[in-house]
Amino acid sequence: MPLPTIEQIEDYLESVEELIVSSLSAATPDLPKVSEAINRLWQDVLRHSPQAVPASLKGLGAFEVPPPPPPPPPPKGFWESTADWVIEHPWTTAGITVGFVGAGLLAGYAHPRFRRTRVGARKHAAASAERRQVVVVLGGDTPLGLPLILDLEKKGYIVITSVAAPEAVDEIESKAHGYVRALVLDPTEPEMIPFFLRSLASTMSRRFPLTAAGDPHAAPTTHLFVQSVISLLTLPSSTTVPSPAPLEHLNLRGAYQDYLQATHITPLQVIQALLPLLRSSPARARDAHANGLGKQSIVVCLPATDARVGLPFGSAQAMSAAATLRGVEVLRREIRAASSSGTSGTAEAMRNIRVVVVDVGAVGEAIKTPTSDSTLKSIDKWTPAEQAAYGAAFGSQLEQGVRRNPSDTSVFVDAIVDVVSNGRKSGRACRSYPAFAALRQFVRGDRIVVGAGAHTYAFASYLPPLLLDALLNIPYFLASIRNALLPIPPRVTVPPPAAAAAQPPPPPPPASVGKLLEAPSSGTDSEPEHSETGSEADVESNSGVGESWVSLRSRQSEAA
Repeated sequence: MPLPTIEQIEDYLESVEELIVSSLSAATPDLPKVSEAINRLWQDVLRHSPQAVPASLKGLGAFEVPPPPPPPPPPKGFWESTADWVIEHPWTTAGITVGFVGAGLLAGYAHPRFRRTRVGARKHAAASAERRQVVVVLGGDTPLGLPLILDLEKKGYIVITSVAAPEAVDEIESKAHGYVRALVLDPTEPEMIPFFLRSLASTMSRRFPLTAAGDPHAAPTTHLFVQSVISLLTLPSSTTVPSPAPLEHLNLRGAYQDYLQATHITPLQVIQALLPLLRSSPARARDAHANGLGKQSIVVCLPATDARVGLPFGSAQAMSAAATLRGVEVLRREIRAASSSGTSGTAEAMRNIRVVVVDVGAVGEAIKTPTSDSTLKSIDKWTPAEQAAYGAAFGSQLEQGVRRNPSDTSVFVDAIVDVVSNGRKSGRACRSYPAFAALRQFVRGDRIVVGAGAHTYAFASYLPPLLLDALLNIPYFLASIRNALLPIPPRVTVPPPAAAAAQPPPPPPPASVGKLLEAPSSGTDSEPEHSETGSEADVESNSGVGESWVSLRSRQSEAA
């Protein structure tokens, strides 16, 4: 069959269209034409729709497909995690850093080779430096004197010390390195003070070290000046301290006067004589203070027990320490008043003087003096009435007294050197930061506590007297309870010598008793010796049982 042409196809479509239109017209004669319906619909839309579409209305535009989610980040490394932790914990990081740096510095500076190098350099610098500062130490032959002298010499000072015997001069100077001069001054002999001061003035014009060859006298431009005066004579010594005894038995014109002369009068007399040297020191002393070498100082060492509290049966030490303490405090206030009330050169020199009191507790071998037989035998010198009144308490003190473990001598030496150098030759921090040294001196004040037990007595001194007396009386109260519970109260007895124990002495004849009774009636105006003559209570205790000295005298007068 041949394919139709285009004209045939168009004719066919037109015929189909006419057929459809005629069919619809015949079926629905009332139905309007499609064109009219569409026209009418368009008119309705135009009538009810907005008059004009706004020009700013934008089209929907092209449809954009959202991008896919990004891939997960790679895991952080060690350094990135560490950096994040440091940012989140800044204070912990700073503390760890400081700790590591401090440990590294400590490990480096504490190395033995570095330490030897540093010590050698310091020794060389100290040896090569010119020394002009003089420290006067009163009592260089005391147990604490020699360590202090050697340490002061090591720190760069010239030390002039006093010793009680000429034998101690060579002993001290032989252990030094030429910068120590020992002069004889017996504290119990006040006549030796002018000779000591004359020798001191002569030593100040000497050239140090003493072992150097050449002219022994120093040039006028290199004269020395006194930097500090340290008194160790104010501490009790085994050669001067009286035996423990009650105040009633203390011989004020004998043992106490000698002890007061050695520990109170002589040190203050020497300080009186050295005050003009401190006050009229040359300009180089004030320059030394301005350059950070510290103020001039007067250091007085006192026993902490006696200066702070004062214990029973130690009246001599307590009275001497209290008198010295009060005198030194008055001297400090006078110096401050003089320095505050003037603007001259003398007032400026007074401002450079510092007065310090050091309360010394148990230090080194200074207190290692155990109770000996001489202390027990000293009770025989008491009168019978004193033995009856104080014997039990004295015996309990000797029996139950416990010695403290003393501090090392270096603790005392470091404290004194710290005062003399104003903290610039003691600790590393003080040497590196002078402000820290000044703050430390301000906090410690002008009264320092050193040694075992010293802080305890310093705290006890601030207690009310009623409470302090009650605390000190506790051991004796416990001893009284023990004695009350015992069938026979203990007594303080001294073992007699072998010969005396073998054969007891015969009783005295009646004539000697009569002479003893006549002695009080024929007395003189002079004061009798306490240890030779007895009191009325002594005669009463020596008389027979049931008789008194009054009845004996009456019988003697009747017999006459």
